[in-house]
Amino acid sequence: MPDVFGFSQAQFETLLLVFVRTSAMLFVFPVFSAQQIPILVRIGLGGLISFVIYHAQPLAAPLPDMGALVAAVASQVVVGVIVGFVAYLVFMGIQFAGEILDIQIGFAVANIISPQTQQQVTVVGELELTLATLVFLVSNSHLLMLQGIGGSFRLLPLPYISLDPSVASNVVLFLQQAFMIVFEIAAPAAVALFVVNVALGLMARVAPQMNVFVVGFPLQIGVGLLMLAVSVPLLAAVAPQLFEQSAGHMDAVMRGMAAH
Repeated sequence: MPDVFGFSQAQFETLLLVFVRTSAMLFVFPVFSAQQIPILVRIGLGGLISFVIYHAQPLAAPLPDMGALVAAVASQVVVGVIVGFVAYLVFMGIQFAGEILDIQIGFAVANIISPQTQQQVTVVGELELTLATLVFLVSNSHLLMLQGIGGSFRLLPLPYISLDPSVASNVVLFLQQAFMIVFEIAAPAAVALFVVNVALGLMARVAPQMNVFVVGFPLQIGVGLLMLAVSVPLLAAVAPQLFEQSAGHMDAVMRGMAAH
């Protein structure tokens, strides 16, 4: 293969594979994948990070043909998507917890357009996601994600990966843990609202002439907002630990994809 823009074959292929993996991660990572960030900005950031990593990365051996290059590029895309998905699980769990609270309070009928995903979401769900994003940035957890990009080339050298069965089991395990995050965040408010509903049901039996719907709806909103105000500081305290655990999950998944 002739030199491309002054690069030898090994240099060009190494830079290309580094750019593909880095860009794939940035397009899935939380915050970096937000829709309000223009695609050109993400591509430019991916190129800048790739250029830095390329100079610290040993050159990969030249690939024999185009088929091998396509397989290597596909491997880097798989790495980026899987690792990025694992990193995003925490945010999915936090937003889902907020959506459960919306259903309990009665806000689920009021949807808004999320500026991050450009999809319809519930009010409390978007609030929880926004707060988690702010804590993510304030606690410098986004730097852990960038460190994970650089560290991935140490754990997963170019050009190929090996999908060990432990990768699938780890992803399922981390998905289960994300659902546990949902219950931990939503449980206090959900239990309080359940008690309110039970009390309203008993009141309806004791005093049938009382309009439970007129009394119950504002009561549910008041109790739900009160529990939400109590749980928000707890989210700010717990979220940094969840982000550190997410970085450990990324490391575990990448070790499972290391070629043996």
